[in-house]
Amino acid sequence: MRRLQSFPVDSTNSMACWRRVAPSWRVAWNFAVIQFSRYLPFLRLKNFLLRLVGIRVAPSASVGLMAMFDVLRPDLISIGENTIIGYNATILCHEFLPHEYRLGKVEIGSWVLIGANATILPGVRIGDGALVGAGAVVTQDVPPGAVVGGVPARPLRRAGGEGG
Repeated sequence: MRRLQSFPVDSTNSMACWRRVAPSWRVAWNFAVIQFSRYLPFLRLKNFLLRLVGIRVAPSASVGLMAMFDVLRPDLISIGENTIIGYNATILCHEFLPHEYRLGKVEIGSWVLIGANATILPGVRIGDGALVGAGAVVTQDVPPGAVVGGVPARPLRRAGGEGG
């Protein structure tokens, strides 16, 4: 299940209305800080910068190089203790559709692994201890301890190591 708020638009496509999501100055700030942090190999400094744009990131979380966070509403993202976000993963809190845009929190639990090049869509909750495979597109909640992969992400194994 995805927890999303929908905002209809009438006059044009929803992406043209991005200023309704966040003010221009805030998006510019978020973009600059997030883009700079993508290239930093220093985990503590990267976490500090991500907190400056409103991401709730635990001090023990590790964010890989090139990870990309939502620049419109990064304040809707939370990352738990000892979680690893892999290389070039993308975490989104907004989506633009032709006649509406949607916003949703992304909650990533503790001891989670998000594989390289994975994409997490808005309104998704990833439970503690879950593993998201490289290249997966997560379109719905991932239960604690689950192993998911693919496009869209599907269970590969049940919690506790049983085959799926």
